[in-house]
Amino acid sequence: MISYQQVLKEIERQVQRARQTNQESTIREALAAVRSLSEVALSGDGEPSEQVVMPKRVEMPQMTQPTPVQSLSSLESTPLEEADGANGKSLFDF
Repeated sequence: MISYQQVLKEIERQVQRARQTNQESTIREALAAVRSLSEVALSGDGEPSEQVVMPKRVEMPQMTQPTPVQSLSSLESTPLEEADGANGKSLFDF
């Protein structure tokens, strides 16, 4: 069983987390955790329930800049020219 003191300690940690950030999403997550912790603590008959689940911090993946891919195109390469003039700049040059 989780004691009221443990629940209060976690609530204090979530409130501190909300105060230390300027991001609205992080503040809302911390406040939702406080609400859930309060509901769990108050929903019993005076004793904390054994089914209490402490919220876990969810880390958002960091976005990285994609690395530029160098294009290899046959249009950028120089055409192959034979000594007799075949395979020149145009397909119709014979």
